[in-house]
Amino acid sequence: MPLQPGSVLASRYEIEDKLGRGGMGAVYLAYDQTLNMRVAVKENLNVNPEAERQFRKEAELLAKLRHPHLPRVTDYFILGDQQYLVMDYIEGIDLHARAAQRRPSVDEVLGWAKDLGSALTYLHSRPQPIIHRDIKPSNVKVQPDGTLFLVDFGIAKIFESDQAATTTGARGLTPGFSPPEQYGGARTDARSDQYALSATLYSLMTGHSPPDSIERMLNKQQLLPASTYIPEVAPHVDAALERAMAIDMEDRFPDVATFLAALGGELAVETIRAAAVMPTVVPTVVAPPRKKSRRLGVFAIGGAGLIGLIILGGAGALALGAFKPPAPSPTVNVPVVIEITSTPEPTQPPDTPTPEPTAGPEPTATSTRAPGLGGAGRIVFVSNREDNRTLQLWTMDTDGSDPAQLTFGPGDKVHPRWSPDGQRILYSADGGNDLGLDLFVINADGTGLQNLTNSVGDDTEGRWNPRGNSIAFTSTRIGGSEVIHLMPIECPAGQPCIPGEAKAITMTGTYAPESSAAWSPDGGQLVVIAEIRGALGRIFIGGTPGEGQRFDRRDNIIGADDLDWSPDGKLLSFTWYQPGFNEIYAVPVDDSTRTQRLTKTVGNKQATFSPDGLFLAFTSTRDQNAEIYRMTVSGADQVNLTNDPGLDQMPDWQPYVP
Repeated sequence: MPLQPGSVLASRYEIEDKLGRGGMGAVYLAYDQTLNMRVAVKENLNVNPEAERQFRKEAELLAKLRHPHLPRVTDYFILGDQQYLVMDYIEGIDLHARAAQRRPSVDEVLGWAKDLGSALTYLHSRPQPIIHRDIKPSNVKVQPDGTLFLVDFGIAKIFESDQAATTTGARGLTPGFSPPEQYGGARTDARSDQYALSATLYSLMTGHSPPDSIERMLNKQQLLPASTYIPEVAPHVDAALERAMAIDMEDRFPDVATFLAALGGELAVETIRAAAVMPTVVPTVVAPPRKKSRRLGVFAIGGAGLIGLIILGGAGALALGAFKPPAPSPTVNVPVVIEITSTPEPTQPPDTPTPEPTAGPEPTATSTRAPGLGGAGRIVFVSNREDNRTLQLWTMDTDGSDPAQLTFGPGDKVHPRWSPDGQRILYSADGGNDLGLDLFVINADGTGLQNLTNSVGDDTEGRWNPRGNSIAFTSTRIGGSEVIHLMPIECPAGQPCIPGEAKAITMTGTYAPESSAAWSPDGGQLVVIAEIRGALGRIFIGGTPGEGQRFDRRDNIIGADDLDWSPDGKLLSFTWYQPGFNEIYAVPVDDSTRTQRLTKTVGNKQATFSPDGLFLAFTSTRDQNAEIYRMTVSGADQVNLTNDPGLDQMPDWQPYVP
């Protein structure tokens, strides 16, 4: 059961707030009544006896660490099945957010390199070396006085030379920052941290994340010198960054200290380049996604592995797209086959007028106002503007006026979607029963709240069938892997909804992770994102489970997410996640080669079509804060609708209710 504010843990730590929750537990802000100071408490749930032994071993080692750029572990203990690690609470801002506010100078980044390199050299030189394995800008905190701290040891590992080739455990996978050996079963060592440190410095200097190491290894992308973006980068710095990010571990520097010496100009450029020469080519747009957290929307909390030195400070880590490794295919019973359509499935839907969807319940008149822009009623979105912490449902007019809060109380609400009749809103939230996220439905006026699923696992990304008789959603209830489920539902006007039994389906026939389902306007087909055999997400489209077709047979669209289908059935919109940025694209349903980029300001996602198909509402972080924007389907006339200090995101248009 989650720790509650005001409770006292181990007769010492008064819980003040929850900073975040990850797959293995939670992180709390607490007051240490013995030392009279605020601390961070990481709670892990793992009943494996071997995990308990490893926890004690690594916690004891971490508790002995003392370095000016590492937080201290002050206590650790086990209560029942819970493991607790207590450490310094580090206030401040992470370097990802800091760089978004103002790009640092090259000299400033090189100064940070010395501090981070010092911390890593200290970790790597312990009698039992510690490999961090998740170095990136968001895992480095800078305090108001400028002091840097390397945080989040959630996947750190003691390096034992006799186990170097077989060490197992969680491995951080952040495209652009993770070396290739971290993606598979190869050994990791101090040179893996060297790669990630170099990638971190490169991104901070240039404002661009390096290409993903796997894409580089497959010769799909090449690493451009940092001076390509910032001409003032010196040749020796270019050479040092490139060598530290060599694909082959043997081609990197022997240790971080040598890397720092090269960055400082202590080695000749010819000497640095002797082991690794990077060709210069124009990068392509094909890139891996930064997978979003489906539990918390834009928030992703670290926590895989035992020594989760956590996300220290603030309200947890803001990660607009933290990559999650594909889960193994679940072991499931043969699913019940649910026919989505009674007609044969074409390879690509024909470019013909869209059939009229079967009507749902008769709408109840709620107002006499004229339809807003886009032929819509209001726009629903999520925002934390009430308390700067919790994501609640809000609605507003299509011009951004008249914002109104719809939900209240604890727990983030995410992925809101209007019902076809515009009377109800479907969304995901914590069910309050320790089972995970559930699907909820609420009336447009905030009444009639219902929990529709109440199931073990996370039920997210719910989408109403346009016919109003079923819901498609992503769920981890089977084996922990994301699988699309269909659930019949009846929602009589003025009465509670009546959900049926949810059944797992697969568009690919493989039970690979599938997510982000969107319906065709006639309710006859689904389009999903699938990760076949652990590969990056591809778009699949179909009308019969197990017989979906790969939408892009040329394999150009890799790393898509946030799918939506236009009301006329002719276009798909999607977010294309690429190293360092994500943008919104549109593509004709009958021609996957004609992708059109609609946004060009680095941080844009979660686009949805207006009811008349002429506009898109979407989330943008172009001004370093998540806001709701609107644009035409061609990408023109982009307007900020919210312009609020809070986080505003995940919009959806209400079908017009007269």
